[in-house]
Amino acid sequence: MRATTYRNNSRVFIFGAGVSKAVAGAPVMKELFREMEKRYECDKLKVDTCLVARNRVRLFKEFLSLIGKMESFALKPYARLKDSPNHSVEVKIREHIEYLITFLDMSIQYAPPVELKEGGLLLDSLPSVPFFGISSKQIKDARDAINIYLYLCLSGLEDEKDILGKFFHDHLRENDHLISFNYDLLVERSLLQLGKWSPLEGYVGVDAFKNEEDKKRIVSSDLGKSPYRLLKLHSSINWTWEYKGLQPENINHPIVMILDDWEEGFFFPKLEKILGRKPQGGYYPVWILPSYVKTFSKAPFLIEIWREAERMLSETKYLVLLGYSFPEQDSQSQLLFAALPDDCRILIVDPDANTIKTRIHKLFQFSNISTQNMVFEEWVIKRCPEI
Repeated sequence: MRATTYRNNSRVFIFGAGVSKAVAGAPVMKELFREMEKRYECDKLKVDTCLVARNRVRLFKEFLSLIGKMESFALKPYARLKDSPNHSVEVKIREHIEYLITFLDMSIQYAPPVELKEGGLLLDSLPSVPFFGISSKQIKDARDAINIYLYLCLSGLEDEKDILGKFFHDHLRENDHLISFNYDLLVERSLLQLGKWSPLEGYVGVDAFKNEEDKKRIVSSDLGKSPYRLLKLHSSINWTWEYKGLQPENINHPIVMILDDWEEGFFFPKLEKILGRKPQGGYYPVWILPSYVKTFSKAPFLIEIWREAERMLSETKYLVLLGYSFPEQDSQSQLLFAALPDDCRILIVDPDANTIKTRIHKLFQFSNISTQNMVFEEWVIKRCPEI
């Protein structure tokens, strides 16, 4: 890792889901389930001709079944009001997918098991979840369904108006730093088009390529090393294990970068001529799902990235939050922001910026917080006031 000093005139930009929503229509958390459902409905039309779609549909049906059981359990105390003309009862698990994923992670990772034994032989082990009729297999299948359909929601995103490109072209300085909570590649693609990013040393924590020939071709091209290194705190859609599902202790870089989109084409079309091959696709991304509990044990390589982000934030004079809602449930991220020095200036760009400012001030008592209550696209069109 490069030795970096952050306490100078540099700025730290943090990108949240609101940026991807503004420039490419990516779903924010409350919209994610509905977007997954759309992909599921498309897959249902392919089940007779496509084995991959058939398997995905099976997993998503299990996911829907689990949600149905959870909703039914949650509504039981209000069953007597079901036909009441004066009352309405609804449960919004689908709109709060972070809670749902947290439940799944807690059940898989941390719930004390209920073990079924016969003659001392373990026959089955289920998490002690507080819902009757939910098996450990159904929980794991549901999590797999989220993994797959989250990928499908993010892999085809395009910044068609080049909003990020305008922002980076006009405002990114040589000594600025970039942090993202997003899985998508919108920031990298935009910077690549401007000659401000390259897969060669373009990320903190992940430098190796799954295909070594790809790296050799990029090295021999005129692309060069990346001027900026992006910190992706929740991992990235284009990162995977060096060996599927395996983390060999004797390998220094168990996480590798892949350039082939799972669905079609390359993640970075600009590199197609350099790579000189056809896309291969087909892999399993490694990331921390949007949970209130970060299961770093499943992706320990992220610790290096979070530690670097903490060092960066502890020395920054100017932090710019772009489309990041600073959710109060995400305690790990709040601890990250606790590293900020007291004299740090903060700019919040978000339609709900004043509410976010109140939440940050309540926790940290920072005195120098300014707001721009608008979506990222509008802010860029207005030439980024207060930056």
